[in-house]
Amino acid sequence: MATAAPARKRHWKRWLIIITTLLVVFLLVVAFLLPYLLKRTIETHSEEWIDRKITIDRIVLNPFTLRYAITGFTCYEPLSEQVFVSWKEVSVRADLWSGYRNNAWRFTRVRLIDPYVHLLQNGDRFNFSDLMELGGAEDPKATPDSSAPVHFSMADIVLSNGRIDYQSDLLAAPVGVRALEATSNLISSDNARMDFALGFDLEAGGRMDGGFMIDTEQARYGIEAHLRTFDLAQLTPYLKDFFECQAFTGSMDLDLNLLDSYADTTSLAVSADLVLNSLRLTDPNGDPLIAVKKAAAGLDTLVAKDQRIDVGEVLLDGADLRFVMLADGTDNWTRLLKLDTTAAAGTDSATTQLQVSESNVFVMLADYLSYLGEQIVASDYTARTLALTNGRVDFEDHTPAQPLRYVISSLQLAANRITSEQESGKVTASAVLQETGTLSADAVFDPRNLRNVTVDLTVNDLALNHLDAYGRWYAAHPLEDGLLDYVTRTVVQDGRIESQNSLRVDKLKVGKKVDEHDPEIFVLPLRLAAGLLKDKDGVVELDVPVTGDLNDPEFKPWPIVWQVFKNLIVKAATAPGRLLMRAFEGVDEEDLERVRFTHLQAAPNAPQTKTLKQLAKALANKPELTVDLVPIVDAAAEAREVAVFHAKQAFLFPDKPAIDAADSARIAELSARDSAFTAYVEGRTATMGGRSLHDRALALLGAAEAERIAGEIEYARREHVMQLLLAEGVPATRVRYREGTAEELAGQRGVPGYRFVWDVGE
Repeated sequence: MATAAPARKRHWKRWLIIITTLLVVFLLVVAFLLPYLLKRTIETHSEEWIDRKITIDRIVLNPFTLRYAITGFTCYEPLSEQVFVSWKEVSVRADLWSGYRNNAWRFTRVRLIDPYVHLLQNGDRFNFSDLMELGGAEDPKATPDSSAPVHFSMADIVLSNGRIDYQSDLLAAPVGVRALEATSNLISSDNARMDFALGFDLEAGGRMDGGFMIDTEQARYGIEAHLRTFDLAQLTPYLKDFFECQAFTGSMDLDLNLLDSYADTTSLAVSADLVLNSLRLTDPNGDPLIAVKKAAAGLDTLVAKDQRIDVGEVLLDGADLRFVMLADGTDNWTRLLKLDTTAAAGTDSATTQLQVSESNVFVMLADYLSYLGEQIVASDYTARTLALTNGRVDFEDHTPAQPLRYVISSLQLAANRITSEQESGKVTASAVLQETGTLSADAVFDPRNLRNVTVDLTVNDLALNHLDAYGRWYAAHPLEDGLLDYVTRTVVQDGRIESQNSLRVDKLKVGKKVDEHDPEIFVLPLRLAAGLLKDKDGVVELDVPVTGDLNDPEFKPWPIVWQVFKNLIVKAATAPGRLLMRAFEGVDEEDLERVRFTHLQAAPNAPQTKTLKQLAKALANKPELTVDLVPIVDAAAEAREVAVFHAKQAFLFPDKPAIDAADSARIAELSARDSAFTAYVEGRTATMGGRSLHDRALALLGAAEAERIAGEIEYARREHVMQLLLAEGVPATRVRYREGTAEELAGQRGVPGYRFVWDVGE
């Protein structure tokens, strides 16, 4: 019995050695032979299985260190040397035996080193779509798996130095991601929330850092992203989809925080900050369209559930816009749009739209901004600040024969904190106009209805000679000098506009009419009107009211303004006295439009002297004006009055060959209806029964003689008038006699005198 126990002990040791040896051999096979066999099998049959060649440097299955890895893995595109997926190393640590026994698989130190993915998309197909279809459709008759749920976890996950190349027919240019780094502390079936940190470089310029969160239990996800120095040039192809340009440069920084639910869209909450630096856009010729030194916009909070939007600072600094109107009616912006005009079927009407896909990033951005704007109007909102600083607009208009170039600089716009709960919000603006003029404006609006607004705008010292090209082309007169002050108050309420506009022009000087002008315009006597509109201080002041209904598609304010100006200028030319009298106190409008004499009056007496002195005063106060004296005498009527005068002379002084002043006075006092005188005339013209006294007297004197004497009287009248004006200091070059036109004399002929036809000197 004593020898049996040692024998059993030796037998047990032998089996222990055998089992240990077998276990070691098995582990060695697992660690060395099995990886080799797996590697050979995968590389040999990969094209047969997935239509892609695969190469592997090494497969690690180490049961001693519990490390499992595949290194040097490369999978190629079908029938190509283009790499589809590759990595330097994929490795994990895990106790597979424990996982198998407990149905709980725990992986730690998950590493993916130097991964690369080449993605191709065409429509809804990808270069991996065939791999996803290899398993075939799920059998609807398959019995659901009722086994116990499998528990798993992956801890300490790191992806380092990843690369992605993505090409798609939806993208204007390929996207390359480099230096991709991603980490996660834990992904577990026992934890519904997963957090990831992420960072990468964009091959075309830019760096993204941030992370995202997924909570499957609450159906929520969150994104935190920080994009830095994103090169805007990589957006140029998208811009060229609908806009011809040469270059789109600059950089963008973006911070985004988003929390949302994929089960409840009302739970969206967003905050963001956007900064653009050194933005510049040029046309196909390299000419600038817009440049911005810095643009920043902050969306502090957007809470969909509460319909609340808090807008932070919105800043536009150093914006320089170039806008050019071309002679063909287009401009340097709209002519670069790629428009598609399509006729509607069965009609003559046509629609014009941009030739661009809805997937274009700028189209999506425009739709988002439009949506955001609608949400702001419809929601409770707060806007902290709005500022535009150091803005500039370079404007060119080649529509006139002589191009207009105008610069608006030092453009400033600001609005302080605005909320939807306020009764009113206020925006202020200012600018320098062509280096001389200034503009300032205030706009007070209803935060609940942005269409209700009151605008007060003032322009000072606007040099009109800078608008000379417009004066020549649209008014046929050069604008040689003048400083404009303009004040307007415009109120828009419920679609109704009430606008009061006051203009004051000092030192206005309008040049002579030019022949080269817009052939469609009605040429107004602008030069004359300018002279007439000035007051005694040489200032033109006008008030132009505009009212109307903005909801009426036929309402256009500018035609109303133009009609007011047109009517004013026409009235100035046709009734100058009304305007001139404003410059002189105590002056009758009639005194500045005509002077009247009595028949046979050769020299002015007190009434005519007063009128002519007013005329001289008007010319002295308006040195740019001249006056034409147009005779309004009815020569035939005055010849008859001459004949009656001589008939009276023959009646009263038959034997006196020459008469003196007293005699003339007595003749003038004798009534032409004196019975003795009429009997005298009728007696000498007995054969002219039924004819008037004036006709009989004319027959006695003779028509030719009467006309000669009347002409001498008219000549004397002119001389006396001219001498009086010269004595009042009026230069002879500013007064002339001329016969009037039919239009000028219409309704004017009668007693002797002169109509004053105002004009502008050379």
